[in-house]
Amino acid sequence: MRCRPLPYIAVACVWVLSACAGSDDPVDARADPLPSWIAGAPRSAILDFVARVSDPAHADFVPAPERIAVFDNDGTLIVERPTIVQFEFVYQRIKALAPEHPEWATTQPFKAVLEDDREGLAAMGFRKRGDLVTYGQANITQETFYAAAEAFLATGRHVRFDRPYTELVYQPMLELIRFLQASDFRVFIVSGGGIEFIRSFSEHIYGINRENVIGSSMKYGLREIDGRLSIYRQPGWQSLNAGRFKPINIQLHIGRRPILAVGNSDGDLDMLRFVADGKRPSLILLVHHDDAEREYAYADETAAARELAAQRGWQHISMADDFRAVFAARQ
Repeated sequence: MRCRPLPYIAVACVWVLSACAGSDDPVDARADPLPSWIAGAPRSAILDFVARVSDPAHADFVPAPERIAVFDNDGTLIVERPTIVQFEFVYQRIKALAPEHPEWATTQPFKAVLEDDREGLAAMGFRKRGDLVTYGQANITQETFYAAAEAFLATGRHVRFDRPYTELVYQPMLELIRFLQASDFRVFIVSGGGIEFIRSFSEHIYGINRENVIGSSMKYGLREIDGRLSIYRQPGWQSLNAGRFKPINIQLHIGRRPILAVGNSDGDLDMLRFVADGKRPSLILLVHHDDAEREYAYADETAAARELAAQRGWQHISMADDFRAVFAARQ
């Protein structure tokens, strides 16, 4: 493999050195930061964009403090079918708490959870199911919540793949995150999911620090328990990080407009537009679930995002055509 030109030296010296030492295989993992990506427009766009914004001699150069990338979580970094992982955690919590709440047996949406009525739960919509979160994750300390989330992730397995949920992250996205971090990007998760649930595994699974997670948050309180002040999770939402609130919370938590965004649905559209509408060069990636054999094939709640992506020339990522491997290797 030939050595990459100068811009890639600024990106990651280790990859350049291994390329010069290396192989004629264009996707050799020793030289290629994106070995699970099939050669094509999205992969080329990523490499080109990172090279341009990382090269001080290039007109598109962006100083490192302003190199910010934002990723949605469910369906962008981790499998979200047949049920979003956090909902599985909440359903488990509701069932565990049910003996203390006999009224739940006849009250929706709790009744559907206790009867394992997945079709009924799906028909209720995201917001109605989201109400379950405030019951299943409230009235405990933050430390207790983290312990419960970590225990669930250590034992829970996906109904179809029979693998831990934390193994069902998309390997190409993990490589992209590592590549961006090695290129002096600050990488954030900006999700409609619960911020603390994602924080419970973001460092271990994604290599993204807890403070770089933005998500929906419950109300917090401060209590003294056994002589020690603790954060206490209260019922109700403090902030729902969905739709137009994603750009608002990006401003609130980051204070800069990102230059790279990755999403997979209409729920990410405001975030994608916000990044694309900046004055700096930008790259927008839209993940399309079209691989029923290796993952799932679905396109619901994506029409608006796909239409705008086509109009603006955003990169359309096909799992079937652009991912050499979908999931990370078994641990």
